[in-house]
Amino acid sequence: MAEADLELCLSTALKLAREAGGMIKDAFKKKKNVMLKASPIDLVTETDEAVEKFLFSELRKVFPQHRYIGEESVAAGAKVDFTDAPTWIIDPVDGTMNFVHSFPFTCVSIGLTVNKEPVIGVIYNPILDHMYHARKGHGAFLNDEKITVSGETDLSKSLVIGEMGTSPIPEKRECVFENARILVGKAHGFRSLGSCALNMCLVASGAAELYHEAGIHCWDVAAGAVVVTEAGGVVIDTAGGEFDLLSRRVLCASSPSLGQEVASLLHQYQPPRD
Repeated sequence: MAEADLELCLSTALKLAREAGGMIKDAFKKKKNVMLKASPIDLVTETDEAVEKFLFSELRKVFPQHRYIGEESVAAGAKVDFTDAPTWIIDPVDGTMNFVHSFPFTCVSIGLTVNKEPVIGVIYNPILDHMYHARKGHGAFLNDEKITVSGETDLSKSLVIGEMGTSPIPEKRECVFENARILVGKAHGFRSLGSCALNMCLVASGAAELYHEAGIHCWDVAAGAVVVTEAGGVVIDTAGGEFDLLSRRVLCASSPSLGQEVASLLHQYQPPRD
């Protein structure tokens, strides 16, 4: 895509993220109508569905030839049709469990891929008014101030973000607990905050050094991958190989050596691909 086209894509995504964030913020303290998807901890609310419908509708007005992948559309039966065409990959409310409990770590995540490569990422937490954005080759920003990873290479000096309580599958749970046990003993500190996109942004901004998770989806990581790499970080597979947007595994780190060290320590879990 031409530079002018990508600039239009970014400006449009920023505008719509703020509007979608307003929808999330308006519903944040209100009673939510919560529905279950795959399990009792896999939740969806009316806000998830309304935000995705709004974003797809508005984006299609500007970019009718682009393709679209959204969490709630896929949950409703749509296929993940991932091609080289410009594709918007959207999580309307990342951190739905947090949103349901009014825990202020939730966001809208808007990613754009071209030739299957993430090129634009916009992630907005309307509760804290944190707007992260990045465009390939142009740096990463938080509320229009440039951000960079910490660059830390020493695990003992690194704050690590993992996952907890994200799956009812016994094999997955045991893997999560074992990885937490390993890292709690080696890292400076360990956190679990419940939003993949915002976890990636914390690494990008230098607030944490590493984040890993297996079981996420392409809409959780498409935007964050651009933000992290443009902030100088690395995004790889949890086993240390090349990042695959559809593999449902991600590890992002403040330095290549730290990423590879943690990947070598982790017990691996491979969920079905998107």
